[in-house]
Amino acid sequence: MSTVLLILRRCALRHWRLALKQQVALMLILALGSSVYLAVRLASNAALAGFETFTDGVTRQPDWTVQAEAGALHEADLREMRKMLGVRPVSLIPVVEETVTPEGDTGNGEIGSRATWRLLGVDFVGLLNLRGEAPAGLGANLQAVKRGVYVSPKHGAKAGDELRVILDDRVVALKVAGVVPEVPGVPGLPAHLLLMDLPDAQAVLQRGDAVDRVEVLAQDGAAFPKLREETGELLKTRWQVRGGTDRRQLAGTMTQAFRLNLTILSLLALLVGGYLIFQALDGVVLRRREEIGILKSLGVTDRAIQAAFLCEAGMLGLCGGGLGVLLGWLGAQGAVGGVTKTMNALYGATSEQQAALSWSEALLALGISVTASLIAAWWPARMAARTPPAHMLGRHAAPFEGGRVWRVEWIGWAMLAAAVLLAQVPVWRLANGTRMPLAGYAAAFFWLVGAGLVAGAVLRFLASKKVMSAVWRVALSQLRRPTVRHRFAVAALTSAVAMTTGMAVMVASFDHTMRGWIDRTMKADIYVSSAGAQSASSTNAISAATVKELGGGAEVAELAAIHAKTMMWRGGEVLILGTQAEFAHKHRLYAWVQAPRNEEWWRSEDGATNAIISESWSERFGTKVGEVIDVAGHAVRVVAMNAEYGNERGSLTLPAGVFREWFKTDEAWRVALMLKPGVDAEAVRNQIEASHAGLRVFTNAHLRREALRIFRQTFSVTHALEVIGVIVAVAGLGLALTSLLLERRAVLATLHSLGMTRSEIARAAALEGLGVAGAGACTGIVAGLWLGWLLVYRINKQCFGWTLQFHAVWWHLAVLGTAVVAVGMAVAALVGRWAALLPAEHSEE
Repeated sequence: MSTVLLILRRCALRHWRLALKQQVALMLILALGSSVYLAVRLASNAALAGFETFTDGVTRQPDWTVQAEAGALHEADLREMRKMLGVRPVSLIPVVEETVTPEGDTGNGEIGSRATWRLLGVDFVGLLNLRGEAPAGLGANLQAVKRGVYVSPKHGAKAGDELRVILDDRVVALKVAGVVPEVPGVPGLPAHLLLMDLPDAQAVLQRGDAVDRVEVLAQDGAAFPKLREETGELLKTRWQVRGGTDRRQLAGTMTQAFRLNLTILSLLALLVGGYLIFQALDGVVLRRREEIGILKSLGVTDRAIQAAFLCEAGMLGLCGGGLGVLLGWLGAQGAVGGVTKTMNALYGATSEQQAALSWSEALLALGISVTASLIAAWWPARMAARTPPAHMLGRHAAPFEGGRVWRVEWIGWAMLAAAVLLAQVPVWRLANGTRMPLAGYAAAFFWLVGAGLVAGAVLRFLASKKVMSAVWRVALSQLRRPTVRHRFAVAALTSAVAMTTGMAVMVASFDHTMRGWIDRTMKADIYVSSAGAQSASSTNAISAATVKELGGGAEVAELAAIHAKTMMWRGGEVLILGTQAEFAHKHRLYAWVQAPRNEEWWRSEDGATNAIISESWSERFGTKVGEVIDVAGHAVRVVAMNAEYGNERGSLTLPAGVFREWFKTDEAWRVALMLKPGVDAEAVRNQIEASHAGLRVFTNAHLRREALRIFRQTFSVTHALEVIGVIVAVAGLGLALTSLLLERRAVLATLHSLGMTRSEIARAAALEGLGVAGAGACTGIVAGLWLGWLLVYRINKQCFGWTLQFHAVWWHLAVLGTAVVAVGMAVAALVGRWAALLPAEHSEE
């Protein structure tokens, strides 16, 4: 151990001082790899935390949450629950809730850009009986409770203030009754929460005696040792019951596929960074070959030399990881906004705009950096330690070609074959319908690595061409027997270009499919929703009176109301829709995956309820057309399947009349208006918004732009990862050529003495880089097309249940390949110009 420390102190630290810029560059490389992964992880975790917080109650975690099979619970249900539980000491907390939007917050005109608050109506009598388990500050008794809403100190409002919010299609004034102080050890209110007494909230929400759910708190004791279990079993006989943690876990489950996609992409970027780290540390070992030879001549053991280099790599990883934590945290602050907006649009309300950094996440990033550094340094250190001193001290030592394992191309072909087989493995299904395409992700990994290993064969193919120019001969001679540095450089480029190509194909396929779906389904001139509906989880509705008023306008030719409710089905949350089937049939709005046998699908000869399922419902739960399923106690026959790209949870569409009967409501979720010929849609939109402050109105063109914007926003993070991957790979090419030319500096000197000018030597290096970049770009694009197929037809289908039309933008791929080759050649030319000026022996000093 003393020998290792001596080598570190006398050799490694001296090189760090003499080549400080190189060490800083290495740290930045390591920091970039770990920071990309950490930034994506922190951003998705922050958005998820905000999403989960929106599901939290104001008591301790309830033991059970009770909901009706369909529709709402009523006072009669509460009395029945209490009678069923008898004398058991169980607390029942009825709850109503709705998302609201501040009236003065106009946002930036985009869907989801306004702030979202959560209005929660809770039985204060029940809360006051839960000392220590509910927020403090409501008052010592019921008489001390004031009418209005209670807010958190973080909200910023004061007692007596008036909050004007948009609720459904109305603007409502809410008086702040008080600010609930934060008491250590007692549940507090989140900043977005408006807390209200249940009767007042029911009046504001116009719910009558209805409640959304009942939170059940049961504590096992001596008299009732199995109270919690007994309570759940009793309530399940009559209502839909979930465990208290299920409601919070549902947030994570719903977004699992989205977050896993981001994580996998960041890890693929880290894979490309791993190639770059290897190249950089290999260069460090190369520049110290003579020094290593001297140490071995003096009797230093191979084990001590290898250990010293690994310790130095570990220190580099630790420094780079520390910098990566800082860069990752800064990157997360920029990424969290985009991730939050995507989760808002696709899943539910989350308003997080900052990503917090925990010790566990920081240690994970440090661990990734140190581990990547040690893995990348192990092979160069091992080869340096095992190479005889005579080979390291000789001025004309043969270039290091790498171990045999790196030159066996059949391993790459085997990995490609394994990827094809893995692509056929079915998706892993969880109990609640969530799908995890683990085999698909494994196939992507095997394909990327395999394509990188096979790319070495492309190098030899390019070098086999006969040329007359001496410059070309020198350049191609290095590619006929590519070293491990050539192979790693071309593998990094292949992986980066393949990842970028695959994502480009998937995005183009999604864009092409989405545009066709929008053209098919969005044919109305005007679309109306509540201005309070700022996220996918919002249940803000439009009253029947407002719907009637909208349809009575002189400019309106036709009106169609769409109804929607979310409910639990087979352990997962789904969307139940009610549509005016005749309107949809008349205007051919459905994009059928399996069309119904009878075009008038809503008509039933035997009195059964006919329904349409979305493709994502079928993929999630395995439901097929023709099956009869039980939904909320009703037998439903599935008669058709349609494509729907705005909802991955799955939807079931009922005739509007059936929906209103099931859920006992005639409120509309969305309203579509067909205008009379010649009517200006913008003028009608302005007129409706001026007369209805609680409504948000979109013209057809505006809604189409918003739909495509949300789609592009979903992939904004992936584009950043693609760019980083390509930049890292091109930088790796530069580092590889630097190491190769340093190793061949004696050969370069010989060429110069034989009459080759420095500009010709620089050109030869540039052409060598051109060969590597060309092989990487061509192999990467070809491999990326299959990767795009895998993403479109396997991973996307298994994750989201959507069938996309394969579409590649060929000019985009041509530009990508040309740019990679051009930039690669430019980097190689710069390295070649520098190498042409090297003396026969070169040192860091």
